[in-house]
Amino acid sequence: MWLELLEVLMSVFLFALLHPMFWFVILLTIIQYRRISGMEQKLFGRNINNVWRQVLSSLGLGALGGFAASVVLLLLGLSLEQIGLYFIWPVALILLLIHPRFLCFAYAGGLVGVAVLLAQAAARLFPGFAGSLIGGALLQVHLPAVLVLIGLLHLIEALLIYLGGHHGFTPVYYKCAAGEVVGGFSLQRFWPMPLVALMVTVVLQSDITGISMPDWWPLLKPSLQPGAGESLQYLAVPVAAGLGYADLALSSTPQEKSLFSARYLALYSVVLLAVALAAEYYPPLVIPGVILAPLGHELVIVYGNKREMSRDPLYRDDARGIKVMMVLPGSAAEQAGLKQGDIIQKVNGFPVRNLTELLARIEDSYFMLLLEGLRMEKDFSVVFKKGKSGPSLAPDDYTKAAFMAPDYATLHRSAALGLIAVPPRHSRLYVEKRRPRPLGWLRRIIKGKNSA
Repeated sequence: MWLELLEVLMSVFLFALLHPMFWFVILLTIIQYRRISGMEQKLFGRNINNVWRQVLSSLGLGALGGFAASVVLLLLGLSLEQIGLYFIWPVALILLLIHPRFLCFAYAGGLVGVAVLLAQAAARLFPGFAGSLIGGALLQVHLPAVLVLIGLLHLIEALLIYLGGHHGFTPVYYKCAAGEVVGGFSLQRFWPMPLVALMVTVVLQSDITGISMPDWWPLLKPSLQPGAGESLQYLAVPVAAGLGYADLALSSTPQEKSLFSARYLALYSVVLLAVALAAEYYPPLVIPGVILAPLGHELVIVYGNKREMSRDPLYRDDARGIKVMMVLPGSAAEQAGLKQGDIIQKVNGFPVRNLTELLARIEDSYFMLLLEGLRMEKDFSVVFKKGKSGPSLAPDDYTKAAFMAPDYATLHRSAALGLIAVPPRHSRLYVEKRRPRPLGWLRRIIKGKNSA
């Protein structure tokens, strides 16, 4: 039986890779990574992370996560009617228009859960409501199953964040509430997930085909009940989902921040799963479960941000010299042996106070030069070979306007050498938090502009 079930799961999972909704999620993923790439181009004059490498990495991890989630959904016996996926996806896409981070089943599933609770109340007050198209479909949604879906997907997301949330981070200059500009890293990952779900119908017992399942299956019973001489028939079908992760590391390294987020997201998922399974035996628990789904997810984000903002930033302006925030792979800076956290104080024996002076000394020097400074509070020196590294500094259509501004030109020249320095305390280039603007991200894509 288990071998037959695995064969069915594998064949339907392969069909899920070709599902139009899965390719739509891939398209959304490409758009998000291109938006991030645009911000990198504007700020540093080059791509820090390759878009297609990011997409392929996300596809690989998303497929692994989707297969693991499909196994659990199949073992639990959750059907599409139970989990309300037909309602959750449209709501999630509407929330996407408000802000990309709201493309999350925790928020969409919570709203659908509220709609189901209202539909149940309306059906008790108005018996004819159950016969309507929308009302009847909402009443088929099994709220514990919806909560299980949300908890399961976020448990998979916690695992994906743990494995790859810290990859592909982007250096940013962030303006704190106090007005100081500090260095940090934007962590944004997106995972398209092919899934195998179930559809359930009532058929005559004489018409039953397929694999005979154990008596304990499914663990979460459907609301659909067969009559005399009838039985339930389950059909495996391909569907798709998407997971996203967005975070900001200021007082933590990207690795530390993603590990922290993964732990608390996993805790949220386990609690939600426990409430969902308990609600199967004690139905009133669906109400706190529906509330916990979006609010618990938001609490994890708010707590993580508050913790990050309340501590001292790792990369702030240092009066002793130019602090290195990031060294780009394959660059002249990496070949010279510069490391993250180094403080550069001298070039060929001449003191330098800021990034502009450092670049001027490098550009006025010959092929090789000596950089001196502090590394972990100890003196260090490296030989820097200028050479050609990174992309050409010739302006293209994307960065033509940027090269007209000295601040952008300085960052572009520095990034071409592979060196991303900590920003000045009062830098005029920075990103800051803004309130979500409906369709704002779409307007920026259409206009070809990128705003953090």
